[in-house]
Amino acid sequence: MKENIIKLWESIKNSNKILLINHIRMDMDSFWSLSAMYDILKQLWKDVKAINDEIPPETFAFTWYNQIIDTNLELKSPLLNKEGVRGWLPDIIISFDAASLDQLWKSYLDNIDVFNNTEFFVIDHHITNPWFWKINIINTKSSSTCELTFDILREINLDKYITPKIATSLLSGIYTDTNIFYNSNTTKNTHIVAWELIELWADFRKPYFEFYMKRTFEKSKLWWEVLANHMKSTENWKIVYACIDKNVFKKTNTDDRQLTGIISEFFANIEWVEICFLSYEMSNKQIKTSFRCTENHDVAKICETFWGWWHKQAAWFNSDKSLNEVEIDIIEILKKELN
Repeated sequence: MKENIIKLWESIKNSNKILLINHIRMDMDSFWSLSAMYDILKQLWKDVKAINDEIPPETFAFTWYNQIIDTNLELKSPLLNKEGVRGWLPDIIISFDAASLDQLWKSYLDNIDVFNNTEFFVIDHHITNPWFWKINIINTKSSSTCELTFDILREINLDKYITPKIATSLLSGIYTDTNIFYNSNTTKNTHIVAWELIELWADFRKPYFEFYMKRTFEKSKLWWEVLANHMKSTENWKIVYACIDKNVFKKTNTDDRQLTGIISEFFANIEWVEICFLSYEMSNKQIKTSFRCTENHDVAKICETFWGWWHKQAAWFNSDKSLNEVEIDIIEILKKELN
């Protein structure tokens, strides 16, 4: 890995145009690891652009980076000088927190020729990553891609460019991927990195408030609706789950992104629960399912059945089946897991 980190630094030094990308339906870790690198590359006077199929959720706005992601990859793209990825032609591409090419979706599919002919670095921490490109910087012992990004910056002596804004962003990704240092992916190095970021004036209270305390009225209504009318249990409360269709979002004037946090903050903390999951209909009609479990189970193995992405205690997958079919399939597998 160290050899590839050095190779990354050499490529950065020798490049002018640098394209950054993260996975579809970006979460906090993928967004803030990319954002931190974006800011540092800007300080190095690089011409840097960032792309994704979707804009970041509004809840990410507190770190002031929401305008850096370009979702228009065609020739009319304003951030890419009206040339698009193919016309702009980056010198190198860096991916953040994507465990597979599938997770790059249209940003990759619409520009396969550019990716195939450009030096491409993959920065990730997922155990499911098959090392899908030639130059991979993957550390499955890192709690998050934000932690790994900090380690990379420190290795190539770019940590001196970390501002309080960048430090807050990296700490935010660590917070959300470790559930405030509670998850089993938290290590000694995770705490050391967090401490060093606070030493660099990261605002350690802001991300906690934004993601674990603050809720809009609409989000509160959605959570109440889910907990009051859609939460189910089986196997003597060892399994707790909910299946949410688009009518629930319509009723509460919300969307599926506002379900973020409910499974970790509520489902997983109910007494006796060993495995919990949340299945919901996304805007593209697919069904997304997220899992959490206690230490004596492994939802990674369960989720592998559905070709998803996973950690041992947190996993997820997308399906083209109906919400009811997904529920039946999962319950059947989980009952076998418990018995």
